[in-house]
Amino acid sequence: MMRRIMMRYGKGLVDMEVPENRILAAANLKEVRGAQDERAEVMRALDNPIGHAGIQVLAEKAKKTVIVVDDNTRPTPVHRILPILLNRLNEAGIEDRDIHVLIALGTHRLMSDNEVRDRVGEEAFERVSVTNHYWKQKETLVDMGRTPSGVPLSVNRSFLEANVRIGVGHIAPHCQAGWTGGAKIVQPGICGAETTDHTHWLSARFDVRDLIGVADNPVRLEIENVVRNIGFDIILNLVLNEKSKVVKAVAGDFVKAHREGVKEAKKIFSTDVPIKADIVVADAYPFSYGVDLWQASKAIISSYLTVKRGGTIILIAPCPEGVSPEHPELLKFGFRPYDDLRKFVENGSIKDLNAAATSAQIGQVLADRVKVVLYSEGISKQETEKLGFEYTENPQSAVDDALERHGGNSKILFLSSACEILPTISN
Repeated sequence: MMRRIMMRYGKGLVDMEVPENRILAAANLKEVRGAQDERAEVMRALDNPIGHAGIQVLAEKAKKTVIVVDDNTRPTPVHRILPILLNRLNEAGIEDRDIHVLIALGTHRLMSDNEVRDRVGEEAFERVSVTNHYWKQKETLVDMGRTPSGVPLSVNRSFLEANVRIGVGHIAPHCQAGWTGGAKIVQPGICGAETTDHTHWLSARFDVRDLIGVADNPVRLEIENVVRNIGFDIILNLVLNEKSKVVKAVAGDFVKAHREGVKEAKKIFSTDVPIKADIVVADAYPFSYGVDLWQASKAIISSYLTVKRGGTIILIAPCPEGVSPEHPELLKFGFRPYDDLRKFVENGSIKDLNAAATSAQIGQVLADRVKVVLYSEGISKQETEKLGFEYTENPQSAVDDALERHGGNSKILFLSSACEILPTISN
């Protein structure tokens, strides 16, 4: 008997037919209802900050405020949340004219004016000033020297000049920092490339399976040390369900509140898989993660947790912006083992350590004799093969070929929302 499986591809769907007896499981995020009253949940968090005195106390000290929000590669419903936060700041005595919203691009491309307006929403766009974090322009950054541990430190000038610093984001599994949210809105969010290079390259030294879903992993701790040296007041982090509805909000200290949020996030994003599969089919969902391979590669890491050594991962991701607009060295060098990349870094062949870190993480997967097959209309056959992947013109062919290659007893796992899911092997 054949079973039809639907997977997300951009804002649409693709389907595959697979023999029922070859399917190990079809895993997705747990179905969790959003808060009945989103505004009330956000206000509850803001008025009950964790490990922090709260917005009212901050407002009594000073007025000039910056709110850092994540960009359109993340599913955070910024357009719905910002008006709630702005109104709360007004209640505390901070007026709209003293508030600036800064979009944390990290080292992503600049968002267009229309994208910025859509991201923050019409109301917030009209009420307060909003700008991108221009991480490539030195004049927008302040060189703060180095941290005690030696990390070069450059930070957005408008962030440093603010008296009140607030970060808004969401919490989900992350292949380097363990989880998104918390201090990540500042580093890499609004730092210079040299600072981001350091924390990302650190991740290349570790087995990726020891980083993803681990809240206190070495990369997260380094990020938090960097942010302590910069100074950061309060976070508002959201735990979202598959439909980007707010399930839980946490606010307060960027470490203590974040860890409480992680506890809630695990209930949604963690999913049990009975055994490792021969073949894993993964989609790059939510849509924001499928914009380019830089983001979509997170689905490969989640799949790696569940695939056998020598198995096959089939990634379904549209990638309309290609491999990575801001990190061309990723395509130039492809995905390689850490030792190879370290040599390139040391001899100066690779200058973008951020790209080198991503290359090394996926390189670890390939070094484990895992074949990665890519279905993407945004990446050519030549580019796919240059990266070290196998190209396919449609998912059905990729599935059929993999089932034949691995033999009659092989099993296939389907991972939906693979850029955010945190699968664990139950046996």
